[in-house]
Amino acid sequence: MSTRIFVKNLPKDATQEKLVSHIKKSCPTADITDCQLKYTRDGVFRRFAFVGFNSPEEAVKAQAKLNGTFIKTTKILVDLAADIGDASIRAWSKYSPQNQPKTGKAGSDKPFGKEAKPEEVKSTRPGFAIKMKGLSGFYNEKSIRDFFKPIKLSSIRIPKTAQKKPMGVAFVEFATAKELDQGMGRNKNFINGKKIFLKKSAEAAEQAVKPVTPAPWELKAKASSTQEVESIAESGRLFVRNLWFGVTEEELQETFEKFGPLAEVTVPVDPLTKKVKGFAHVVFVFPEHALKAFTELDYTSLHGRLMHILPGRETTSEETGEDEKSSYKKKKAAQQKGNSSSAYNWNSLFLGANAVADAMAKKYNTDKSNILDDESKGSVGVRMALGETQIVSETRQFLISNGVALDSFSQAAGERSKTVILVKNLPAGVEADELREIFSKHGTVNRVLMPPSGITAIIEYIEPSEARQGFMKLNFSKFRSIPLYLEWAPMGVFVNPAKSQEGKAADQEKEKMRKGDNEQEMEDVEKEERKEQEDIEQEADKNKIKEKNNNEEDEVSEEEPEENTTIFVKNLNFDTADQDLSKHFEKLGELHSATVAKKKDVKRPGELLSMGYGFVQYMKQRDAKEALKHLQNSVLDEHNLELKMSNRTTPKAKGRKKQGETKQTSTKILVRNIPFEAKKREIEELFKVFGELKFVRLPKKLGGTGPHRGFAFVDFLTKQDAKRAFNALCHSTHLYGRRLVLEWAEAEESLEELRKKTAKHFPDEGPRKKVSRTSLKNELDS
Repeated sequence: MSTRIFVKNLPKDATQEKLVSHIKKSCPTADITDCQLKYTRDGVFRRFAFVGFNSPEEAVKAQAKLNGTFIKTTKILVDLAADIGDASIRAWSKYSPQNQPKTGKAGSDKPFGKEAKPEEVKSTRPGFAIKMKGLSGFYNEKSIRDFFKPIKLSSIRIPKTAQKKPMGVAFVEFATAKELDQGMGRNKNFINGKKIFLKKSAEAAEQAVKPVTPAPWELKAKASSTQEVESIAESGRLFVRNLWFGVTEEELQETFEKFGPLAEVTVPVDPLTKKVKGFAHVVFVFPEHALKAFTELDYTSLHGRLMHILPGRETTSEETGEDEKSSYKKKKAAQQKGNSSSAYNWNSLFLGANAVADAMAKKYNTDKSNILDDESKGSVGVRMALGETQIVSETRQFLISNGVALDSFSQAAGERSKTVILVKNLPAGVEADELREIFSKHGTVNRVLMPPSGITAIIEYIEPSEARQGFMKLNFSKFRSIPLYLEWAPMGVFVNPAKSQEGKAADQEKEKMRKGDNEQEMEDVEKEERKEQEDIEQEADKNKIKEKNNNEEDEVSEEEPEENTTIFVKNLNFDTADQDLSKHFEKLGELHSATVAKKKDVKRPGELLSMGYGFVQYMKQRDAKEALKHLQNSVLDEHNLELKMSNRTTPKAKGRKKQGETKQTSTKILVRNIPFEAKKREIEELFKVFGELKFVRLPKKLGGTGPHRGFAFVDFLTKQDAKRAFNALCHSTHLYGRRLVLEWAEAEESLEELRKKTAKHFPDEGPRKKVSRTSLKNELDS
């Protein structure tokens, strides 16, 4: 349903302020998002306007209340506005191009509803025009007619700027050459005390026969099969402007994701007013979905404003400061920044070795050199791994006690927040205020949460666009001579939202009440707090169930096509359908999809027209290459097809395998991803901290020579010790820079159980008779 109304028959002196004021009188609660009065190219008011509202319900209510009302003594007519390009719309205004004579001109005194006669055409053509210069102050058509009295003028045109201000010149036309000469006799006369200069001009005549500029949607239709379409087909990026200043990223995402999965939605916000700037960037995962959204949504209304969609632009190497002469280090840094916006990069609780050493030195009041001394007792790698484990454990306990849900941090990748950033690799001794000051330069920070170790923190912004800007600017940037590592925190990382100013004031009141003598009020407050805590716990349980269901859905998801398997097909016959395209390409391999791009048919509402291009995606990359090789310039429906690989990237979450999924069944732990320089004694030294060991087995490659195979089995005497070690080391423990991955190993079967298991495969048929070679050969021959 439309969110805009169409108001016509407005008074000639109507203004935007007067119209909005009239609407507010009838609909005081209406949220008006747009108001546009329409003028001709010459600045003549066409006496109608479009008004946008925040919701379709408000537009319907306004139409019902405003239709037939009066502005002064003029009765206005109001109707719901139709979409641009709707074939049912009939041009009613005399200024509309459809109602103008072929030789007429907008803004002249001639009637526009009829065809101009030949003699009328002859009397208003080139040679009878004068250009007036030197106009200033207030002037209009009346003052110009008074200047030339008693000479009659055929038409007057006063050019204006985009701000509707006169430009100091005017063009007038005369019916005959004699009247033109009489008009030139007024050269150097005065208007408003300023001398006016007159000159015969053919410019007015050129303006009179200037062809009517096509409507924006007509221009879009003409350009849709050229460079504009190819740009979107390559990048999948859209630039959306003329948005309401109260629109949110979630609303835009909901609007555009109907056409396909989105990679990114960015709505820039003004840093001072905290309002949307009126435009956005939308990036689709698949470019063909961007083309479909461009076709369907361009010049459609959202919150009462017509969205104008243009091809988006990718950041070039010049803008990022990267060029061919850049060093390898700079290129790598630029590549890291480019990939930093991906949903999942590394272990969320990762701590740099330098930061761990600083924190340990501060905690135990010793020098950093003593911790890193390789000549002291024990392995340095094990010492650092145990230190990291302790810091991670303390960090987890602090965050959990402050309302942070950390379950997803040590699990596989999931949906990530748009406002909460996890900051890692901070140097020791950093204060929360210092960190807030750095991140506040890019937007308003809602809260900063920093554990006692001070080498990791959680930053929450208010606006997603400011959070994204801070993320891009500060990720991998130097802070106290070391780089910051940033990552988007999991969705719902905070169990409860940050407290507002009102909430803080309420806490202060509760504190006063605690210090008072009113016990009854204290009991009421405690009840409310308990209820609030129960609600938070219930919400957390719901989130866990939802996450579990999402994980189950992911496990049964269908097989995805490989990367670089999409072909952009041009020069299609407009009668070619999806089935024809699929049939033409499926002979070279299994297809994932075959789609012909379509647009709305303005002449037949509800119908779609082919745009002359499409997309074909194979399941396998080799099939796509074969199709590109063998079907280039092939004929489909009497058209030679032009094929090109589409620059399409499908982001895949590189989540690690979940730890602790299976229940503990034994005292044995399987440890993966062990660095090859690690020794067996170091594995023993790392795990014996948590309890007494039965054995540690580090399998070697075949032949028993060379390094081990990168995994080990660690068996404890008791299940309690094994569980303690597993829970401490599974979150984020690195040995020589490699993160240890822990799983519960299955319990070993006894020799008797193995014999019984094997006997099941051999039925008890008594002792077997020995078969000779000759008898076996005779049996096979027969």
